[in-house]
Amino acid sequence: MYAKRNSITVGILWLLLMTAGIFWNNSEGKKIKVLQTKNTQLRQKLDGSIEIIKALEAVENDYRTFKEKWTYAPKQIVAADEPSFSLYYFNWLVNNYRIPLEFDFELKDIGSTGDLLTFRFQLAGEGSYQDLYRFIWFVTENPLLYQVESFTISQSKEMSDLINFTMQIRGFSLTQASNSEQDFSFTMMKPVAENMQFHNAFKSLAQAPKSIPGEMTFHRDVPKIKPITVDPNLVDVETAVLQAVANGKAYIKDKNGKLLALKLGGKVRWGTLTSINQKKSEAVFVLDKNGASKTVTLRLGF
Repeated sequence: MYAKRNSITVGILWLLLMTAGIFWNNSEGKKIKVLQTKNTQLRQKLDGSIEIIKALEAVENDYRTFKEKWTYAPKQIVAADEPSFSLYYFNWLVNNYRIPLEFDFELKDIGSTGDLLTFRFQLAGEGSYQDLYRFIWFVTENPLLYQVESFTISQSKEMSDLINFTMQIRGFSLTQASNSEQDFSFTMMKPVAENMQFHNAFKSLAQAPKSIPGEMTFHRDVPKIKPITVDPNLVDVETAVLQAVANGKAYIKDKNGKLLALKLGGKVRWGTLTSINQKKSEAVFVLDKNGASKTVTLRLGF
């Protein structure tokens, strides 16, 4: 009887142990499957991360390549405040290369493609045929990218030595660039040697015969220079005082105590505001009085 009872007890214990083993095996098996699933997911993420790292390295290499090409490119585009930057640039060309052109500046339209902004300007004025030719030559030869789309010319009815012109110029600007208007300086531009040949389209190709000694020659009267008209309502910077330089504007007070805010290209009596240097707290004006160019610099405290 005792043997039978012991056998039953052992059987019950074995059954309990077997049940516990099966339960533990199933539980651990589920954990193993969960871990295998996580392992697969992590491996997939790791493989994806490696692909992302490779793609990032390729993008960085392309960026360095394009940046190097952009830095050493013959033409450059800066991120600038248009149209004031282009107006200043055209005035800089006229003054720096001593091109006595007079023109009106007008912004015609603005376009955008991604980070690239495009502007079309119209310049209308008068000057000599040679000076207009030189201006177009410097616009196309200097590093800043501008495109002369079209221009028309006609001989002046008042002065035969001058021509009237209307010119369409397209400019470009970037919303984001490594070279911005604040970082760009016109002193960085290398001098461009003039190497041009031109013929005035309104002049005859036939050369006038040389005068024979003793032969009477007749000379036309020297054309009169048109007087320069000045708007008396514009501020006279020669008697004004600089009060502040901030936010791309120069704040000046005229002799009557009136405070005025001028941006680049702003008109003053006899000229325009051509440069604002916030670090030095100064504003530079180029005046044209009686046919002579004059630079006036206003600084804080002077």
